[in-house]
Amino acid sequence: MRQGWLWVIVGAVVIVIAAIITGLYLLGGDHQSPLERLRDISLVFITIGIVLFIILLAALVGVAVWTALMIKDKIIPLLEQLTATATRVQGTANFVSEEVAKPVIGTYSSIAGLRAMIKTVTKGVDPKKGAKGPNNPDPGDET
Repeated sequence: MRQGWLWVIVGAVVIVIAAIITGLYLLGGDHQSPLERLRDISLVFITIGIVLFIILLAALVGVAVWTALMIKDKIIPLLEQLTATATRVQGTANFVSEEVAKPVIGTYSSIAGLRAMIKTVTKGVDPKKGAKGPNNPDPGDET
């Protein structure tokens, strides 16, 4: 269905261009040769093409300016807010990790201190080896 409309539009454009060329050719005076008439017609189409190009270029510049203004007015404040939020989240994560780590570190340091105290009190006796430990070797062991 869409392809049919495409052919209709292309046909209409070809007919319009052919009509313009024919009309411009017939507008030429009797004192002009056919080559001069075709030259003038080509100059008219070149001029129309340049005008359309300038209009499209101006529209492109307008879109670029509008985009720049949108970035300045909307995107940059949004990025600043996003950066502030990310900094706040990072601070919260650091605080939470420190507050979670403090009790764990305190517990492990207490356990380490308790182990060191037990080791000092028992003078390095290994409960698995009995009275023979690194600080109390067996007199018969020569290692």
